[in-house]
Amino acid sequence: MKILIFSDVHGDLKALQRVIAQPADLYICAGDLATFGRGLERCGEALAPLGERLWVLPGNHETHDATRALCERHGFIDFHRQVRSLESGHGSTMWAGLGYSNITPFKTPGEYSEEQIAEALAAFDGIERLYLVVHFPPYDTALDEFSAGKHAGSPTLRAWVERTKPAVLFCGHIHETAGKSEMLCATKCINVGKQGHTVEI
Repeated sequence: MKILIFSDVHGDLKALQRVIAQPADLYICAGDLATFGRGLERCGEALAPLGERLWVLPGNHETHDATRALCERHGFIDFHRQVRSLESGHGSTMWAGLGYSNITPFKTPGEYSEEQIAEALAAFDGIERLYLVVHFPPYDTALDEFSAGKHAGSPTLRAWVERTKPAVLFCGHIHETAGKSEMLCATKCINVGKQGHTVEI
């Protein structure tokens, strides 16, 4: 099974066309289809041919109410704070999704405090070999450095990853580090960006 994970499109319909043009069995949007909610429906219309093959998370630029309504209109799967099992020729894998971001200076509509992040992640405790898709990166990694020596990720997410050791973490949010990856303890962490990242299971 081939899965394409992408993030931070921000209304770029040409980027969405490139995503759709890449063959995959499943597509996961890790948030920020829109910018402050603007253009979300246009993105939904562009992605409509994917139907239930698209799982959607809200980024910090969308509310969960908005992405949930988008999923209902177009037949997408609302993946926010959900755990889903995928079956392939090699058995089953567990996937969990968490949208929004940690607090930003920009007062975007989809932000969690570190306490809210801890509460949300606790629902994924104890899942072995978990594939985790979040909008925001862990703190102080190659994935959250928006300027030299300046990091904007979540300390709570980093601590959770170090403790629970999911198999892979996919994120977006920090545009400057799109495409970068890093091992955090035993976990491969990847900032997928709007170009997307393909994984086969």
